[in-house]
Amino acid sequence: MAVLSSLRCDLWVQGLAALGLLVLTKLLWDIYLSPLRAVPGPLLAKSTNLWRAFHTFRGRVDTKHVELHRKYGNAVRIGPNCVSISDPNLIRTIYSTQFPWRIFNGSLLNFSCVIKSDMYRPNDVLIEGHRMSNLFNSQDEDWHNKNIRPIRGLWSMTKVLEYEPLIDETITKFVGKVAMKFVDGDSAGTVFPADEWIGFFAWDVTANFSFGRHYGFIDQEKDVDNLITDSTDGLTYFAPVSQIPWIDNLLDKNPIKRIGPKPTLTGVLYAFKVVAEYQAQLSNKTITAGSVDHTLDKYLQLKETYADMVNDHQIVNWLMLSILAGGDTSSATMRAILYYLAKSPSSSGKLAAELQNASLPTPAPWMLIRDLPYLDAVIREAMRVNPGIAMIFERVVPDEGFTLPDGQYLPAGTKIGINPAVTNKDYEVFGEDADDFNPDRWFQGKDESDEHFETRSRRMKDTVDFVFGGGGRICMGRYLAMLEIKKLIATLYNVFDIQLVDVNHEWTYRNAWFVYQYDMPMVIRRRGVASQ
Repeated sequence: MAVLSSLRCDLWVQGLAALGLLVLTKLLWDIYLSPLRAVPGPLLAKSTNLWRAFHTFRGRVDTKHVELHRKYGNAVRIGPNCVSISDPNLIRTIYSTQFPWRIFNGSLLNFSCVIKSDMYRPNDVLIEGHRMSNLFNSQDEDWHNKNIRPIRGLWSMTKVLEYEPLIDETITKFVGKVAMKFVDGDSAGTVFPADEWIGFFAWDVTANFSFGRHYGFIDQEKDVDNLITDSTDGLTYFAPVSQIPWIDNLLDKNPIKRIGPKPTLTGVLYAFKVVAEYQAQLSNKTITAGSVDHTLDKYLQLKETYADMVNDHQIVNWLMLSILAGGDTSSATMRAILYYLAKSPSSSGKLAAELQNASLPTPAPWMLIRDLPYLDAVIREAMRVNPGIAMIFERVVPDEGFTLPDGQYLPAGTKIGINPAVTNKDYEVFGEDADDFNPDRWFQGKDESDEHFETRSRRMKDTVDFVFGGGGRICMGRYLAMLEIKKLIATLYNVFDIQLVDVNHEWTYRNAWFVYQYDMPMVIRRRGVASQ
C-alpha cells in the first residue's frame, strides 16, 4: 500500500514538473523567440493574455492603451499574439472594405480579406444548448454579407429620417417628465441624476423606433425588467472574457452549469416576444403591415422579398443590432456631452446661443439643426474625448502577413487592431491639447489657410468616425445615432440650462466594450430663469 501511494505521489510530481516545463517553454518562446518579439510592450503582456484581461476587467483599459502607445510608439504588443496599433493612417488599411491590408507607398504590400478575431465569439447567445451568432460577432464574412444585404438600404440617412416622428414622441415624453420631476414648481432645484435618465431616454427611444413602443423606462422612472442592468452585466462579462475567448466555453457556454452573466440573452428573449406579439396583431388585423415606420415592420415586410431567408430568428438577429447597441452607444455619447458641457461653461454658452438664434421649436427638427456648426462640434468633440466604444476592434492578419510602415513584419494569424480611444488622443491629428475637451478645434483658426483647415478637418473627422467601426463592419445605425443625439441635445440646451451641482465634481466610468458613465448629479433650469 505504501509503495502504491509513493508511486502515485511520484506520478503527480512528474506530471506537475512536465506541466511546469511546458509553461516555462511557452513563456520563453513568447518572450524571446516569437515572431513578435521585436514589438515592444509590457513583459507580462508578451507572455500571457491574463495581462490584458486583467486591465480590461478593471474598466479603464482605454487609458492603459493610450499610456502604452505614448511610451512605446505605434505598435504595442498587448498579448502573446496580439498587437495594438495607434496610427490613424492605418484605419483604412486594416478595416477597408475594398482594399484591406493594402498600403500604397510606392508598392503593393498586402492584399487579402478582413477577418474578425475570435474575441467576438463570447457575444454569442446560448439558447436551449445552441449558440446563436449575430451580425456583430460573426467571423464568417460571406455569412455576414449575405445576411446584411437585405437591410443595408434601410439605414441610409434618407431612410432613418422616417423615424423622426417616433424620436420626437420620445423626446416630448422625456422633456415633459424631466421638467415635472426636476425643473418646475416645487421640483425646482431637485438634483437630476443625468447618467440614469439619459440611459432611460436612449433605451426608450431605441425601442420606439425599433418596434413602435417604449420599454417604459421614462414612464416608470426605473430600469424595466432589468434590461439595462442585464445588458451592462453582459458586457462587463464580455469585455475581459473576450481577451481570452476560449474561457467562455468553460463559463457561459459550458453544457453543465452556466457561470456568470448571460451576454445579450435578456435582449434576445425580449425581441422574440415583441416579434411574436407584433405578428399576432398582424394576423388579427389589429394593425396593417406598412402602416407604421418602425424597424420591425420594415423587417417583416422583407419576408415577401426574401422568403427563403427571413424568419423570426433572422428578424431578431437584425433587431439585435439596434436594440442592444443603440441604447448603450448613444447614451454613452449623450452623457459625455452633458458632462463636458457642464465642465465647460463657455462651450455650453456658445451652444445655447447658437440654438437660440436658430429659433427652434420643441422637439428640435432635423432640418433646422443638421447644419448647426457648434452643435456638430460639441458632439464630435465629446465622441472624441470619451468614445462610446473604447476597446480594440480586433482583426486577424491574413496568410500573406502584414508589414507596418516602419518595416515591422507581423506574421499571418496575429491579432491586430486599433482602439478609437487611442487614435482620438493622437497629438499629430488633434494637437497638443488632444486630452482636453475643446469644441473650437473643429473650426478654422484665425491664421489658418482654407486648404490646411480642410485637410485637418477631414483627418479629424475620419479619425473620430472610427468610433462607429470601419469597412464592411461599420455600424449601420450611425446615421440614426446622430439623428437621435443631435435632436435631443439641441432640444435640451435650447429649453434648459444644465449644470453640475459642483463644477469640480468628477464622474466615474467603466469601459466594458461600451463605455458606462456614472455619478453625474446635475441641476436644470429653464432658459431665461435666473438662479436663486
